[in-house]
Amino acid sequence: MMWRCSWPAVAAVLLLSGCSYPERGRVPEEEEGGAASSVVTVEYLKSHYRGYPYTFTESYRIRGCVVSSDRSGNYYKTLAVLDGSGAIELKLDSERLFETYAMGCLVDVSCNGLTLGAYGGCLQLGTAPSQGYETGYVDEADIPAVVRIVGMAEEAVEPQAREIAALRPEDVGRFVSFDGVQFVAGGRAAWCDRDADDASGFADTDRYVVDRSGNLLAVRTSRRAGFASWPLPAGSGRIEGMLSVFDGHYRLRVIRPDLLYSDMAGERF
Repeated sequence: MMWRCSWPAVAAVLLLSGCSYPERGRVPEEEEGGAASSVVTVEYLKSHYRGYPYTFTESYRIRGCVVSSDRSGNYYKTLAVLDGSGAIELKLDSERLFETYAMGCLVDVSCNGLTLGAYGGCLQLGTAPSQGYETGYVDEADIPAVVRIVGMAEEAVEPQAREIAALRPEDVGRFVSFDGVQFVAGGRAAWCDRDADDASGFADTDRYVVDRSGNLLAVRTSRRAGFASWPLPAGSGRIEGMLSVFDGHYRLRVIRPDLLYSDMAGERF
């Protein structure tokens, strides 16, 4: 099954549920009766980061569409939420988020008390800094109060087509796809390297896809992924996943590996 998400349709649903989006840098507009609206854009929320963790004491909320899935185990304890201005990752201490927050569901995220921080240059929302990281994971018991489902998109989530050479910071956190690529080690390696010292038996691993112009993109696979031992697709074609960044380099996390063995069945170039 392919996910399709028409953003205008999502926006319409959010508007019907009372969502208004202030521009970046503006304080929330006032609702009828003079009370400040707490619904802001992802872009506005991100604007609070100044190079160090920022904990929200304001009653801000964001509303958007879930564009991620942890079903395969590769997008670990993370939920990506996209609105009309951008996407952000939420760090949530649950390993089966897809059972509650399916791709395409519309959510309202309460940011009061959450911390905005960065990991390798990727902005994330979570709890106070923990174990050397700028954000920690929201306790599983607290997740329903932080992330509330408000509806479903009228159409399923579809990745946004991108080219490796044209990637921008605004693409981070989005569900994206790339056509005309192949794995450099396609047919010759598994998704993850073996690691006998780890309980999973594998190590977090970067493999690379390349396009016809020679542009490379890292494809990051977690040692926890259910497909860690599978051989990489041997052919060329289309790959999709969640885009992240680490130390200035973009990387992709595949969330539906089963699709790739038909989508990347073309001849190698």
